Amino acid sequence: MSVREEQVSFESGGNVLYGTLGMPPGEPRGGVVLVHGWTGCRMGPNRILVEAARHLNACALATLRFDLSGRGESEGDPLAMDLDCMIADSCAALRTLRSRLPTAAPVALLGMCSGGNVALGALTVERHVRAAVCWSTYPFQSQRQVRHDVRRTGHFLGQYARKAFRPGTWGRLVRGRLHLRMILKVLFGHFRKRGGGSGRNLQESVRDAQIVEELGRYRGRLLFLFGGVDPEAVDARRIFERFFAAKGVQADFDEIPGANHNFYSLEWKRAAIERSADWLLGAIRNK
Repeated sequence: MSVREEQVSFESGGNVLYGTLGMPPGEPRGGVVLVHGWTGCRMGPNRILVEAARHLNACALATLRFDLSGRGESEGDPLAMDLDCMIADSCAALRTLRSRLPTAAPVALLGMCSGGNVALGALTVERHVRAAVCWSTYPFQSQRQVRHDVRRTGHFLGQYARKAFRPGTWGRLVRGRLHLRMILKVLFGHFRKRGGGSGRNLQESVRDAQIVEELGRYRGRLLFLFGGVDPEAVDARRIFERFFAAKGVQADFDEIPGANHNFYSLEWKRAAIERSADWLLGAIRNK
């Protein structure tokens, strides 16, 4: 018997969302909704969510990975979607997955990058969710501090400085293929968001402070997994560790040495998937 995949659709906020439901060979022990990052789709970078879902299916867990509103195949204006919309999408995905599971089967979430923030926000709405895995997830905007943005700018400045000495960089500049506006956005865009810019930061929930407060009362289990060379991982981990320890929330932290933000190498991707699956199986078995 093999893993079964089925294309599904469901409604959220007036939009039709599309996803892939994966079912294990036998009766599922539980289910996991997988949430992609801000600009991604349900495949994830380097197909990591596809492979993660199939690995979870082989571990007797059902999965639903889907395109958030305005992303991938799903309906919606991509420029109008905000964190709150994505949280509502994930709650709708949880309800859709639960409808395909045995009545008592537990459910969990796995989110990548800002998808981790979406997953954490969904925990404060769908309170039956037993566990969540957050890959490369940074603190909510209300938890961030200016020094974290300074550290991020310093990291990318170092990267661009090294590239400046490569002959190919100057050739791209002469040919007009070096996107200076994009570089400036990477270096300083987060400061503009903090100051408000020309409009609201769509990655900040209107419930931001409330979400953080309610997470302090969460009684499920959490896993935060970071890449060892992710420029913001150290500060993100420190903030989350201190917060959840102070609140008495059961949160575990892990790191893949040498890995970047998206776990791009085959070795890093395999490690992220296998560690998360093992952790989820334990979290789902133990209430």
